[in-house]
Amino acid sequence: MDARKRLSSVRRGGVRVDWTDRGATGSRSVVGIVEAVRSIALHEPARVAFAAAESARHLGLLSESELRRLVAALPASRRGVLDRAGRASESGGESLAVFELLTRGIPFRQQVRITPVGRVDIVVGRFLVIEIDGAGYHTDVASFEEDRRRDARLSALGYRVLRFSYRQVLERIDEVVAAIEAAISRGDHL
Repeated sequence: MDARKRLSSVRRGGVRVDWTDRGATGSRSVVGIVEAVRSIALHEPARVAFAAAESARHLGLLSESELRRLVAALPASRRGVLDRAGRASESGGESLAVFELLTRGIPFRQQVRITPVGRVDIVVGRFLVIEIDGAGYHTDVASFEEDRRRDARLSALGYRVLRFSYRQVLERIDEVVAAIEAAISRGDHL
């Protein structure tokens, strides 16, 4: 098989084929994680690149030094907040929310343990809790009830809880940001 010959020129189902001769790790059809994140950072919206980098960091597939080198090699116009991708986000939805907070300069903490409730996704200020729920972990009856129990306990402790679905964060980020900014404007985080 000739490695210089394209496997296919057909674009289907939103799949993007990135032809490169950069000496990438991997094989003809599979590249290493650094090359994959680099390609995403070059060709996808910044929020998607950020989520990909955070996912790779969280899974231990991309070290901080690899991320720094990758970001330094990108054109300045594509760096954005990618260099701030961390390991704390436990889902793509959480990464997308974090990206929005970072780009708006809203300070926050992630994976905060609140006794006796447990860990929450994001805390803004002292009292604004933001939870991002993916359908895979929050749709069965027991998980749904547990989320409501946690929200009630947080409320009793003085916290304001904003709970968003992955789909909201992915498809309707403007309404998510508007709710967060309104809560901050009211002082719910203080």
